[in-house]
Formats: sequence, C-alpha cells, structure tokens
Amino acid sequence: MSKDEILKAGIAAAKSGNFVQATALFAQVVEIDPSSEQGWLGLGFCVSAPDQREYCFRRVLALNPNNRDARERLARLSKPNLVPPARAKESTSTETIAPANRIESAAPPPAPIASLDEELYPVKQELPHSRVAQTSSKVTRQNRVVGRKKKPNVALIITLLLVSVPILILCGLGIGYGFSYLNTRSALAAKQPPLPTQSNTRTPVISIATSNPTLNSPTPIPSPIPTIVYTPGFESTTCQFTAPTAADVNCGYLIVPEDRTGDPSHTIKLAVAIYHSRSQSPAEPVVFLQGGPGAEAVKLSADAYSILVAPFLSKRDFIVFDQRGTGLSEPALNCDDLTKLYSQDVHGLIPDSTRNLVYSSAVLSCNGLLQAQGINLKAYTTVESAADVRDLLAVLKYPKADLYGASYGTRLAQVVMRDYPNIVDSVILDSVVPVDTSLFSNYSNSIESGLKTLFTDCTIDPQCNAAYPNLETTFWDLVKQLDANPVTVTSSNYPSGTITQTVTGETVLNVILGSIKESQDIATAPQTISRFKSGDFSTLVLEQSSLPYEFNGISPGLFINMTCHEQVLSTTPEQVRTDAHIQIIEDYAWLPFYGDIEDIFKTCNSWEATAPEYGEDNPTISDIPSLIITGAFDPTTPPMYAKQVATHLSHNYYFEFPNLGHTPTASDSSGCATDIMLQFLDNPSTEPDRSCLNKLKNPVFIVPYTANPALALKTVSSHGINVEVPKDWHLDTGGFYERDNSPFDTTTVGLLKVSGSTNNIQKLFSLQAYGYQGLDSPLTPAGQRQANGFDWKLYTSSSYGRPVDIAMVDDGSSSIVIVQFCNQDEHDALYRTVFLPMVDSAN
Repeated sequence: MSKDEILKAGIAAAKSGNFVQATALFAQVVEIDPSSEQGWLGLGFCVSAPDQREYCFRRVLALNPNNRDARERLARLSKPNLVPPARAKESTSTETIAPANRIESAAPPPAPIASLDEELYPVKQELPHSRVAQTSSKVTRQNRVVGRKKKPNVALIITLLLVSVPILILCGLGIGYGFSYLNTRSALAAKQPPLPTQSNTRTPVISIATSNPTLNSPTPIPSPIPTIVYTPGFESTTCQFTAPTAADVNCGYLIVPEDRTGDPSHTIKLAVAIYHSRSQSPAEPVVFLQGGPGAEAVKLSADAYSILVAPFLSKRDFIVFDQRGTGLSEPALNCDDLTKLYSQDVHGLIPDSTRNLVYSSAVLSCNGLLQAQGINLKAYTTVESAADVRDLLAVLKYPKADLYGASYGTRLAQVVMRDYPNIVDSVILDSVVPVDTSLFSNYSNSIESGLKTLFTDCTIDPQCNAAYPNLETTFWDLVKQLDANPVTVTSSNYPSGTITQTVTGETVLNVILGSIKESQDIATAPQTISRFKSGDFSTLVLEQSSLPYEFNGISPGLFINMTCHEQVLSTTPEQVRTDAHIQIIEDYAWLPFYGDIEDIFKTCNSWEATAPEYGEDNPTISDIPSLIITGAFDPTTPPMYAKQVATHLSHNYYFEFPNLGHTPTASDSSGCATDIMLQFLDNPSTEPDRSCLNKLKNPVFIVPYTANPALALKTVSSHGINVEVPKDWHLDTGGFYERDNSPFDTTTVGLLKVSGSTNNIQKLFSLQAYGYQGLDSPLTPAGQRQANGFDWKLYTSSSYGRPVDIAMVDDGSSSIVIVQFCNQDEHDALYRTVFLPMVDSAN
C-alpha cells in the first residue's frame, strides 16, 4: 500500500470515529515520509495527549508556516495547566511480570474532524523526502561511505571500533571495553510496518523533539514491556573464569524469554557476575554495559578487574553480564564459517575475484545455522537487552542501579533510561553512541572530527609541525597515491604462515584512525603517516601479526544482527549519500561487511534483518543525572555525538578529554576519569570537580631522533664483554636493549655471542633457502672498524624494509655480534650515536 493510500485509509478511519486505527495509519505515513504535512496534521487531530498534539502541529508549521489549522490548534493548546502524560510504573520485583499498557489509549479529539478530508487535501507542496521506505526485499544501495571512484580489489581489515591491534588494546586497557559499531558509515532503510488491525493496533506515543528538548518532560515511547506473562529466573553457577584474589564474586545465569512477545517457555540464559562491595551498607550497584555490539563482558571483568571493577567496590556492588547472544551467554551467536574465512583471508588464501562470493556464502551459512538452532534473530536487539537489564535487577532484588555504558553500551544505557527510567539512579556514558543517529551513515563526519583534531594538534605543536610540515596535505596525497598505485606488504606470522595485505589509501586511513582511536597510539600517528609516505610500512607489519586475533571475544552473529538492524537498515542509500558530505572511503571489511555500500545492504538483506520498529530509535529525553565522557581524538564516537545526546539530557555533566581517543575511562592513565566517575556516583546532583582535566598533558607526538641532544650511555656486561648502550633503553630477552618509545617502536640494539666464525655466520645470512635468517636480503659488506684490539667486520641489510646494521668479530671458536634494528628516518643518527659507540666500547 502506498503512502497516499495509507493516508486516505487514515482519513476514512478518523471520519468513522476509529481514532485508534487512524492514529496508527497516520503514524505510518510520517514514518514513511517525515515531511508529510497531511500526515502530521492528521496525527495531531487523532492523538489524545496534549504534548503529542503540540508536537505534531509544530511539525506541520515547520513544513508549512501558513497552515491555518495547525496554528489554531496550537493556540488552543497554549492554555495553561497542560500536564504531560505520566510514565507508567513498572514492576522490578521477581514476581510474575504481567502485560502492561505501554502507551496511552487514544480518545476522540476534543474538536470534530468532519472536515479532515478537506484539511488534508489538496496537498501543499512537500519538502524532499528525508527517508525512503523499504518496500521490497531488494533495497536500493548507495555508496554510503564517501565512495571513491576506484574500488580496491582486496579487503581492508578494519574494526569497529576496532581498527587497532588487540595486543595494543590490551596494553591500553581498551581490552574490549571500547568496542563500537563498524568504523564505517552505513545507510539504514526504514521499514514500513504492516497496516494495523483493530485487534492489534497500539497507539504510538510521539517523542517530543524541540530546539531545547531538555526543557520538556520526558515522553515515553512504546517500550519492551512484555505482552506475555513470565517470571525471570536466576540460576547460580561456578564462575567460568579465575576470579581475582581480592574479589568477592558470584556468578550465574539470568533466565528470560528469548522473545517477550512469543512463547515464554523458550528461554535464553545470560551469563552474570556480581562483584560484592566491601562496604557493610553499599549504595546502589553499578551495572556495566559492554560495547561491540557483541563483545563479551564477564571474562573482561576478571581480566581488567583492577581498572574496570575494583575502583567501585569500596561503596557499591559491580554487576556485569554478557548481553544476549554474546560471550558466555546461551545461545551465543557465533559464526565459525565466518571466523575461519576471515583467518583464511588475512593469510592471503582467498582470491580477490571470489572474495565477495565467499563472504556472502558464509553469511548465508551462518544465518541458516543459527535459525536451524531455533534462534529468533529478531529478538536480539538493544530494546530487548534493555528489558534484560530490567529483569536482571529484579531477580537480584536491586530496586535501582547506576548504569556505566562504554561505546555501544552507551546506546543500551540510553534505551534503559528511556524505557525503564524508574530503575535508573544515574548514568555514566563513555564514548557516546546516539540512539537516533546511524553511525554508518554519519561515519564521514566521525572521520573528519578525529582527523581534524590530529592535524590541528600537530600544527600547533612546534616539534610535530617542524618534523611533519603540512601533515594534512601529506596524508591525503598519500591516500590518493596508494589508491592509484597499491603496494603489497607481507609479514611472517609464525606458526600460521604469512600475512599479506595490498596497501591502498584506505589501508592507510584505517591504520591512522586506529592509532587515534587508541589513546596510547595517538602520539605515533604523524610519524606513521610520514613513514608510509617514504615507503616504510613497519607500523603495518607490526599490526599484521595480530590480525588473526582481531575479533576474538566478539560474537559475529550478534554483531551482524544488531549492526544491520540498528545502523544499516535505519536509513537508506539515498539518505547516506545526502549525509556523506566528504568523500573518504568506499570499501569495508569486517567478516561479512566486505565491499561497498551495495554489498553492505546486500549482506543485511541476505541476513533477513529488519529496520527498527516505530519509536525504537527515538532519542532519550531524560532528567536522570548523567555523566558524559568523550575523547577529543575519537574517530568512532566523536565529541559531536556526546554533545548531541547531552542536549536531550537536562541533568548532564559533560567532560571532554583533550588528549584521549575512544573510552577515556579505560585509557586514562592519570586517574582523572576514574576520579570523576566516583565523585559523580557519590553525589549525582553536583558536578564533579573538573580541575584534573586542566592538568592533563597533550599528546607528545613522536618525531625522528636527530642525534641532538646526544643520548646518555651506560656500560653493561653481556657474555663477558663490557659495552655501552643508551642509558634509558631497557633490557629485553637475549641481551637486546629496546628503546620502546611507543607501541610501534622496534628500535633495538643487542650484543650476542654466536658459535662459529664470522665467515660462517655471513654465509648463513646469505642463504635464500633459509630466508636470509629473517632478513630481506643477504648481508652487504660495509667496511671494517678497529677498536680495543678488535677488527670488526661491518655489514648492512634490512628487515621488512627497515635498516639492519651488524658488526662481527671472531673470538676463538665463536663470534661476537653487535646488531641494530631501526627505521630509515632515524638510521643515520642512531648509527652514529648508538651503533658505532657500541662497537668502539666493546672490550
């Protein structure tokens, strides 16, 4: 049925006095076309609540300021004593949860509508559509991500929050808690709901959106209060992780229906861990809401106990659970075929010509297997997870809780605030994902925000600007250069083989976005750009070793399901093209999400995903105390999202960390973020002290060493030989000293004693059959050097394109070997100030 046909049906229903059906029909019209003046006018006549009417008539005037009927109706509504609808109370006990009326019953409007037909027709000239309904199984695709004209042939391995290396995430304690949606934009196709009938129609509640929404009382929307009677349960179990020594923790499963509108006996189990406070009279508990979507949380709570859990236990319990479909919860929406395919892909085993086909086949296989297990994929949404939070607090007998959401978890927190405000005492939102915004269709804006911060901060930093002048121009020139002429980078990944990537401009973009997302890597970003420009891909080589493990701890099926439902199918390709005002990226690659916009939509259609239900992605308008935390460099959930959500939360405290990226509460080593959180929880009515923000140091961007000032040296003993090495470098295994000035720094020197003569060693490094012992090529003689009675033979080579210097001297039946690994942009300085002084000092 077309929009006009639905509109006529709504008019007929209203004229016959069936306002319930008329309301639902007009709601469909404005869902299909938010710029429908007639739809909003009809809806304004049919809804019963004054605030809803006012909202509808204001929408009419926004479209047509000369609409006489809307002006007259607003004038009537402007009389005093208009009371907004009260929230329905919800049960938080462990007793049976019965059906509740989620919305108000529609009553006949106070004024007759006999002339409704005349008021709605003829149609005024309408504004262009801002959304297009999905009317068939085939959705028109569009290059949502600032599409480039040239499409690379090889998948780029990008994350969702997730471009950076897991081993680095562990070091920075992002350990999963900073996950978010795909680091790509995505167009979401609006779903046209079926025409309601008298027996099953529910009157929609309109969320008020004004220029200053925080001045209005929160307005509820249709929430996931069940339409079936069920009793949530809890089953105690042994914790499936090694509990930290100091922790008093209990584990179990929350048992709830998979589908709260279906068979109540078809239940799922959500893994839960409750860390008990050391206080004798603890305050409301903190419930941690993990990111992803699809990232596990229960095991993370043990791995990151000292930072994630322990700070809260002095005054309150800490509750963590694996959301439905993830981690230890049952079922977990895992896709072995996709995981294996991804591993094969990063090891170069999938031909370019068949990549789209094999990923598409793996998606279909995963979807089919999950459905064959009886899993109702449409029940795995944020709205349902919010109901899980409500049920979890009920079975644990906590009347209220403080919510702590990170990345995607902030979206879940907002839905809990919106749908179940009576169970929420306060909320911490770290790296905010808005409910009413598609990260997929707005990814270009996110990229622009993060990169702009990087380029600006480097420009105003004297050292960075001197070392990397015109960084922004250099970066975009590099992107264009590699898109036109890609290069191949291969690295060893023992014991699984080699990893090969075709490096295009998008590869570079993803590496840099990953660097500024992970706070500890921000300082390396300008250096990485400069090195890529000179052909040094050492940063990429280091990342390649962790690619096979990039998505450990995430349930792919849930990630696909929720990304499609909430990010891809909540808009249209056309809307994506409208939103993407800068051209940055064309292709994506994260398991099934490979290819361009057309491929993304094909993936979601083949998954049989659906768009959000009416009101599901309405913003949260609330006066619940909220602490909003964001990182200035974050390219995934940038500060603009945090500011957007703040406009809807009247009692919010906004904290932007100028030196950090994604999830500052996980990556702030200064303790400022943790201190702010604890202050807020102790007294949500008062803004936390923000003075610690002023003490934070801006990132000190890493620049090439130029030998000025000279490095301080110290004498060490290794293998019975005294030698001078840089004072501040630390000893690693095997007698090697590492500079380690960043997670990507491979600058190392070492002194070894090796059996055999120098001639034999030189021949060993020259055998191609043995891969030159890990070097790129045979050793090249570089002269001799005499010192302290030794007659050193000097050689050069390279490792993944990085310079390697070797000095050898015979010592009886053995040889003494001095080795230096570094990057080309620092080679001359380090050769003169580190390598040669080591050779000259050895005795």
